[in-house]
Amino acid sequence: MTEPSVHPTPEAGSAGPAPDFAALPTARVRRRRLVSIVWLIPLVAAVAAAWMAFDAFKAQGTLITIKMDTAEGIVAGKTRIKFKDVEVGLVESVRFDDTLEHVLVTARLVSDLDRYLRSETQFWLVRPRITPSEVSGLETLFSGAYIGIWPSRKGKLQSEFTALKAPPLVTSDAGGSHFLLRTTTLGSLDIGSPVYFRRIKVGQVVGYELKKNDQVEVKVFVQAPYHERVRRNTRFWNASGVDLRLDARGLRMQTESLVSLLLGGVAFDSPGADDASEPAPPEALFTLHPSRERGFERAFDYRERYVLHFDESVRGLAVGAPVEFRGMSIGRVTDIRLEMDPRRRLARIPVTIEIEPERFTLRGRDAGRDAVVRSLVAMGMRAQLKTGNLLTGQTYVDMDLYPRMAPGRVDTSGQLPELPTAPSALGGLLASVQRVLARVEQVPMGDIARELRSTMDSIRVTLEQMRQLMGTARELDLLPGMARTLDQATATLERAEAALAPDATLRTDMRKLLRELGDAARSLRVLSETLERQPDALLYGKEAP
Repeated sequence: MTEPSVHPTPEAGSAGPAPDFAALPTARVRRRRLVSIVWLIPLVAAVAAAWMAFDAFKAQGTLITIKMDTAEGIVAGKTRIKFKDVEVGLVESVRFDDTLEHVLVTARLVSDLDRYLRSETQFWLVRPRITPSEVSGLETLFSGAYIGIWPSRKGKLQSEFTALKAPPLVTSDAGGSHFLLRTTTLGSLDIGSPVYFRRIKVGQVVGYELKKNDQVEVKVFVQAPYHERVRRNTRFWNASGVDLRLDARGLRMQTESLVSLLLGGVAFDSPGADDASEPAPPEALFTLHPSRERGFERAFDYRERYVLHFDESVRGLAVGAPVEFRGMSIGRVTDIRLEMDPRRRLARIPVTIEIEPERFTLRGRDAGRDAVVRSLVAMGMRAQLKTGNLLTGQTYVDMDLYPRMAPGRVDTSGQLPELPTAPSALGGLLASVQRVLARVEQVPMGDIARELRSTMDSIRVTLEQMRQLMGTARELDLLPGMARTLDQATATLERAEAALAPDATLRTDMRKLLRELGDAARSLRVLSETLERQPDALLYGKEAP
């Protein structure tokens, strides 16, 4: 800006010298500023407003989507998301997915959980649940259902999740390890069943699945620090129910706990010292044995299959029955069939068994495991059916040495090698009874009676001739010695005649003996037929017709 110069103006009508304009001061020109300091005020206000908007947006947290099977109890704008009973989010909307099979729940969480929304984070619907293993969610009867969350530091950040169908028994950040157990049947195990180590609860069953090979895979979790007790040689067994045993030491009952009795359970332990084997890695696969005894039983991978042929009844014998040698288990029965021979009108029952020959040790012989059974058969080993339980009538295959029997051999002419068998004790008794019956039936009772009558007639004739001879001897006055002999013979013949008379005691007893023999033969036949059909008739009696 220029400052104006003020010059004196000559008065009108006055004369004076002319003004000197060169001596006057010159003006300075300055450019005006484009931005004024006044504009800083609205700029600061705009920045503050933007910061406040950003802070408000950030305070709202992250918007996530949770996929659920059902939205039971979930209300948009009311259902809360809680972590350890602290509210950390709110459901904003509920809608279906494109397939109408699932429900998509949109919720907004507090910003403090942004870095914990990862792939391992778990969501589930909390509502009243009453199961045999737990009772939970009763508080939702008054407050309403809510969504539970368990944040995690593992996995990648994401905003879409799938809710669990049930509350997790073990959270993703819990200390411990998961292990897999393979078994043929689940039994009474269920999710939540306890896991014991020396009768201390150290974990629980968290899941199970049926595999393609019809094996059941059970997943268990063992909490820290007990998961270090699971080693590579650890044995797991089903601890459900009561283990009741009746043996030479009396009646014994064993169970892990009352909970395992009601809900089932799993127990594990390691043979020998705890540090005898390396710790098992997580997700290691083990076999779930049916009992502790089976779990710690020495296992052999090599087995040989044989077939046994029995001509007697195999009632009580089932697939899986043990094969024992003097009380020690050496195998099991794998198959039982029935073969008929129409031409010979015979029936045979082939029983297939598996034997673990490595259980035998032949002292003084360097025989391979393939030749152990053949060596034992040459020594007199036979297979025999025996009753293992008098109450249930269960039967097993017993192998033993019978040196008095003729030397046997393994028949290899069939598809499977055949081992020689011996009749069971009951089968031998029935065979003996049948042989006695056959011999009794072959006795000609009618011929014996006719022979007795003929003999009696001959004795009468002889007695009459002796009387006549004695009369002649007296008339001729023969030697006294001969007379005494004739008197003794006469007395003997008279006693024989009296014994063989129709009303004599001997003859009556003979008839009674013959009748009793016939009755005994019929009773033995009925007994043999009954025992053959029903071997346990001696304990339970004869079945009603």
